[in-house]
Amino acid sequence: MSSTEVHYFDTMKLSVVSLRRKCRVLCHQRGFFFFVLLLGMVVTLKFLTDSEGPEVQEQNPCIISKEQRRYLYPLLSTVSNLLTQMSITHFLCYDSLWGAVQESGPLPWDAHGHLCALNEKVSAHDEADLLRAFRRQGLALEYSSAEGEYIIRNSSAVTEKWELPTVRIVLFEEDDRVHMLRRVGWRRRVLPPDCDAHPSLQCFPPKLVAAPLPLRPFGPLSLPAPREDMDLLKFHYPETWWRPLQPQC
Repeated sequence: MSSTEVHYFDTMKLSVVSLRRKCRVLCHQRGFFFFVLLLGMVVTLKFLTDSEGPEVQEQNPCIISKEQRRYLYPLLSTVSNLLTQMSITHFLCYDSLWGAVQESGPLPWDAHGHLCALNEKVSAHDEADLLRAFRRQGLALEYSSAEGEYIIRNSSAVTEKWELPTVRIVLFEEDDRVHMLRRVGWRRRVLPPDCDAHPSLQCFPPKLVAAPLPLRPFGPLSLPAPREDMDLLKFHYPETWWRPLQPQC
């Protein structure tokens, strides 16, 4: 092979090596460019998500806004005070009792209040008197005879952002045949007094709500509660009482 050919091949080798180096440098530069571009997109997306946080939270049914809470507490306080004035035994129960045990207030996803009351104390008052007492406080009172519960809401509050809070008062009365408190309502009155065979009666022993009832913190309020919180929750949630209540949303 002539010296000219040798020189030519050496030149070609150098060109190939140089081209590989340039390609390698270019690939690194492009890779770094795409990395920076991707990082910028992630930062921008996080900024947009954070800036829209309150709106997203308002749309999330598992997150109750502070504004919504400000509607619940006065409503629950007024209802409890009215019941106390009328000597109606009432206490935290169901989800609100779980909230008192778990959060010392409402569950994070629960917009409503839940109380139970003794029907014999409610029945001592004329229905018209009950309606007038709540209306004087600007509250609407609705009774479901099938479920044996009152639903109470603020009659003047209006908003389109979310569902307005309500307070449900579930009525219980003692059945002398089984010496247990059972939920009222015509759907359950047709059932025989067998608490074990009919879980829908939601029976529990009267001693759990014997007067005087203790008070439990519930957010900024102090509300009557059963004597043994977990014992009542065992009757409310017989299949799941041993673990914290989970959101249904």
